[in-house]
Amino acid sequence: MKTAPGATLHHSKASLWSASIAAATAAIMIYSAPGGAQQPLPPTSPTTNCPDPSPPFVMPSEIVSSGGILKGTINLTDQQQRLPKSVAGAVTCAPQIVRIFQAEGAPAPPPAPKPDPNNLPDPIAGPTLRAKLGDVVQLTFVNQVNSNRFDRNIDLDACMRVGPGGSVYPAGVNDVYPNCLHASSTANIHFHGTHTSPSTTADNVFLQIRPLPRNNQGNLTVTPAAATVALPDFFGTCLEKLKNPLNQWPVTWDDLPKPWTDKQWEMLKAYETRTPGQPLWTIDQKMYKDKQWPIYYIGAFPYCFALPAYTLPTWPPPPGSTSPNMGQSPGTHWYHAHKHGSTAINVSNGMTGAFIIEGKDYDGKINEAYGSYVLKDGKRWNTQSQPILVLNQLETAPNILAGGGPNPLDFVVNGRLRPKLSMQPGEVQLWRIINTAPRSAAYFMAPTGLKWRQLAQDGVQFADSNYRASENVPLFVAPGNRVDLLVQAPTTAGSTANVLIQNVMGRAGVQPTSTANPGTVLLSVEVTGPPVQPSAMPFLRRAPQQPPFLTDITDQEWAKSNYATKELTFDSKGPGKPVQHTINGVQFEDKGGQANVQVHLSRVEEWTIKNTTHIADGLSSTIDHPFHIHINPFQITQVFDPNENMTDPRTGQLIPDPQDSTKALLRYFILGDKTRTQDPRQCVLDPSNSDTWKPCQPWPRSNLVWWDVFAIPSGRLVTLPDGKTTKVIPGYFKMRSRFVDYAGNYVLHCHILVHEDRGMMFTVQVTGPTTPPSPPPPHH
Repeated sequence: MKTAPGATLHHSKASLWSASIAAATAAIMIYSAPGGAQQPLPPTSPTTNCPDPSPPFVMPSEIVSSGGILKGTINLTDQQQRLPKSVAGAVTCAPQIVRIFQAEGAPAPPPAPKPDPNNLPDPIAGPTLRAKLGDVVQLTFVNQVNSNRFDRNIDLDACMRVGPGGSVYPAGVNDVYPNCLHASSTANIHFHGTHTSPSTTADNVFLQIRPLPRNNQGNLTVTPAAATVALPDFFGTCLEKLKNPLNQWPVTWDDLPKPWTDKQWEMLKAYETRTPGQPLWTIDQKMYKDKQWPIYYIGAFPYCFALPAYTLPTWPPPPGSTSPNMGQSPGTHWYHAHKHGSTAINVSNGMTGAFIIEGKDYDGKINEAYGSYVLKDGKRWNTQSQPILVLNQLETAPNILAGGGPNPLDFVVNGRLRPKLSMQPGEVQLWRIINTAPRSAAYFMAPTGLKWRQLAQDGVQFADSNYRASENVPLFVAPGNRVDLLVQAPTTAGSTANVLIQNVMGRAGVQPTSTANPGTVLLSVEVTGPPVQPSAMPFLRRAPQQPPFLTDITDQEWAKSNYATKELTFDSKGPGKPVQHTINGVQFEDKGGQANVQVHLSRVEEWTIKNTTHIADGLSSTIDHPFHIHINPFQITQVFDPNENMTDPRTGQLIPDPQDSTKALLRYFILGDKTRTQDPRQCVLDPSNSDTWKPCQPWPRSNLVWWDVFAIPSGRLVTLPDGKTTKVIPGYFKMRSRFVDYAGNYVLHCHILVHEDRGMMFTVQVTGPTTPPSPPPPHH
């Protein structure tokens, strides 16, 4: 395969790889089932040929922007891999057929440390996208998955079928389409962390791209070249239109090249004809006639959008300015599949990758500080050669299909289980950590042997005061969260340090460090080679200065929007309930052309996000639902966690409970609970007085952290003094967000993705003076 024009594929100092599609096809057994047939899920029998216990750390391939354009092709294909699976310390490496993202023209993988006799590749994260502020993204997405190798893959009116002979959706689960697992070979891409248009060819998660059609022998009947006809012409026009990044172009279907739209109509008609009950072309035709953007596609789709740079020295922009109000935050972002109904299974297959957006006032300042240091390969230190750690929990089926269990899957790093990363004595590395897992949070325990400081959260850089206070502080990294860490190695060679985590569903699940709970090794660091030159590297004296648009959202700014507020409540019930995962008591739904949440452009709002999920009624652990909203980041102004564990304010370490050292001391002492000894450091929580259901310590009012995912603290079930009545005290946080620059429809949801697929998602509609409401797309 050839590299797409304008795409640059880089190797890092660590081995980079992504197997070619040709090799993948050769490695996979071809099924000759007719279209629409159902196949059992891939085999799960273990094999003894697992990789070495500590395989070398590897990095994914990269697509790098050039001349202001991030251009390339991302193929969605399927591949048989030896998938590492570790549950409670038992490791298997069964051959599994999974869906994966690959960059066209990516290099072949290097030999594995312990080769597989069947020549099966190891997993790897999708290609890293590396762009700069102000770039235009031009990515061709090609879906050439052979859907006959997976579950029943129709789009409308059916939940997933699995097992031998295509057995029905698991018994006892009451999910109803569309809030169920379905259509796992239909896909799209969400560019998580981008401040850009949510519409048409940008970060549009309502898109649904079916695989290219195949015949009964499994061969493509439409080539990728035919499915992408005339797209270079579209990208050229798009580049001109987006010279002003606030232009939301294209606007209508007719802005796309006619040869490409004609080919789409042709394939959609053929699909509808041969697949009864799947009127994708009819739905698209109605949307087109109603002047809406069609959502169904076959085989390929062009993504084209701007990454707006904020170039003014102050904020807000003066009246009449063409500058964006916010601008894209430089930092660590990511991309993943976001088709409602299949996000969990696709992400757990490995359909995720890093999206690094560089800025001269972030990457440039870090390079200025460290660029004089020479490493053992003779090259100077540079942010572009620093480790990217894409965390995931790899599986072929989510818990609802795989049976679940008390022990969650271990995390892999760039596809490898417990890899070994090398550092020189005294070296400082910039680790870009991305939790792309569909289920669990990774609690990073305080480092031993290493030191670290946090530079950014969710791709948004810290204020200097937060950076200075972060040294060696443990980190709770929920699904969807990103962390930029400066990590410092000791100055003597020959040592090995383990990075330890706890695999949890909520903060209350974290336990104090002890011999009984040493944590799980995520990766190890081997300190080897000569010391860095000219001398040991210090931490940055100051964090790079935040751009002006990240100024705190003040009470005065919020007041200009008449103190606009909203309240959302997330709740999960145990198995067997009619509806398990809801927001404000309802599931994701088509509200007859109305969004669940409506917001005006250029408005500041404060939302209270609650969580009433609690241990009881079939749930065995607390669940902190990771709240995520697209397009605009937000600031946290208050957090209340009724299950909060007390920590040492100096170190962030958990304080053990005096009565049980394996558990953390709870911050809130329940009034009337006679089984515990109250500690003077605790706060009283009165179940009968909701005025006490709030944080007992003042929340900072300046230098607030920006997020785009924040785990909502779980609720707490308590018994009233009568000993009979119970009450749920919800956890919550308050957030403020500027809804600026881009109007349109997008979503908010829980980033435990099986919750999102099963209904824990709302549509958000942002309108402005020149952008009248456009109804959200129909069910997908």
